[in-house]
Amino acid sequence: MGMPSTELEFVRLDGRRREALFQQIYESIRQSILAGKLKPGVRLPSSRDLTQQWGVSRTTVVAAIDRLVAEGYLHSVRGSGTFVSDEMSEECLCASVPWTPPGANESQDNPAESRNVLRTSEVSDFGAELMSIDKVNADTAAPEAFCPGEPATDAFPMDVWSKIVRGVWKRVRPVDLTYGEPAGQLPLRRSIASYLQRHRGVRCEPRQVMIVGGTQQGVDLVSRLLVSPGDRVLFENPGYVSARDAIEKAAGRIVCMPVDEHGACVSAGTALTPQAKLAYVTPSHQYPIGATMPIERRLELLAWASDSKAWILEDDYDSEYRYGQQPIPAMQGLDASGRVIYVGSFSKVVFPALGLGYVIVPPQLVEVFENALRLASRPGSQIDQLVLSEFIREGHFGRHLRRMRRIHAQRRLAFVEGVRSLLSDRLTIIGSQAGLHCAALLKSKKSDVRIVRELGQAGITARALSEYYHPSTPTKDRLKGLVFGFACVAPAQIKKGLAKVAEVVC
Repeated sequence: MGMPSTELEFVRLDGRRREALFQQIYESIRQSILAGKLKPGVRLPSSRDLTQQWGVSRTTVVAAIDRLVAEGYLHSVRGSGTFVSDEMSEECLCASVPWTPPGANESQDNPAESRNVLRTSEVSDFGAELMSIDKVNADTAAPEAFCPGEPATDAFPMDVWSKIVRGVWKRVRPVDLTYGEPAGQLPLRRSIASYLQRHRGVRCEPRQVMIVGGTQQGVDLVSRLLVSPGDRVLFENPGYVSARDAIEKAAGRIVCMPVDEHGACVSAGTALTPQAKLAYVTPSHQYPIGATMPIERRLELLAWASDSKAWILEDDYDSEYRYGQQPIPAMQGLDASGRVIYVGSFSKVVFPALGLGYVIVPPQLVEVFENALRLASRPGSQIDQLVLSEFIREGHFGRHLRRMRRIHAQRRLAFVEGVRSLLSDRLTIIGSQAGLHCAALLKSKKSDVRIVRELGQAGITARALSEYYHPSTPTKDRLKGLVFGFACVAPAQIKKGLAKVAEVVC
């Protein structure tokens, strides 16, 4: 206790770093204690002295010191000051080397020996496969021209949502702070069932609604519960890459179903593998081509599933957005034999950060899906579910969706007219009557992958249409084009973005 104080001259603060100043102070003192630079019993200068020494606010200093006291690195004696704790073990206090990021001290002569590399032998077979996933189609951190799949988040009624959040917290019960039901909050499941019955033609009861963390988790859950290793799965080609990855990582064997201007060619797919266990389709708005599957093909697919005792996974990801006509009812509403699992998400109709979606399962699958969610992954925040339920029940969701349709229609029109004005000699738009994106075929023989790379260097995001095909598809059989998202870009910025595209595409 009688040891003199130290000036803590080793603390170096940098306002340009991402870490807050109090975090920098905390880490510097903590690491110095662990490294033995600050010995047990050493008294620290007063917070007022440290404020002057470091040129920061007293609040910043106190926040760092209080955290170190709370974690036991320091202790305060009223009237005497703050000291390095002498109750920690010698092993902890004398740790010779603070943690540094892997590779920070690696040798230039032999970096492999010093770098902390994860080996495939250290993880499961599934983990090893995840290590090799291509991130080329990964979501961007923020909406930008022309990122596919991003809605007009700038139009979301944040004031309404905030008001509902405050109201829900005022009425929240202790039970609402628990883990909740594995399949999600019952009020939200009721709201979703009611909405889907009225607006998407889906036939379901609230108990059939499973709340999940979005479409991707829904596809992953369905794959793991219904597809055994080696089972064949019919999949649209080209198709949604992340869904295909999820199915393959569940050890399903993908059998490619060709896609034409009417969506998946069902007869071609079932002829290839009549005994497939599952078929994944996006019938209302095929991704990425944008086609709509006609009633004849829908009935053909349903008949195949009924006869084969197979399952159909219907991904209805952005079907609420259809321009110039009413949205097309879901295929699930035509299912008389209980073979369709319907997946949807609020990412496109509310906002992506909400991280909530749903899986509508046939009655005979309710118990197995509930048990899977109980064991593996419960849905997101119970409070967010209550807020979303109120947002739907009070009519805000319906009003927001109608407004979003108008906004997206305006942006779609601006995009299509911009392409016709600036790029009609180089691009042909297809499938633009619905959804949040447009696919455009290249008229030149230039690689769409190369064009996407060059667009990225110019600050423009797009996807190469050829990369939505299964890797086994010969290059000559792939359509070459670009996939643009128009919904997240204001009309005033669309023409500027397309002008940059025109400079690259030739």
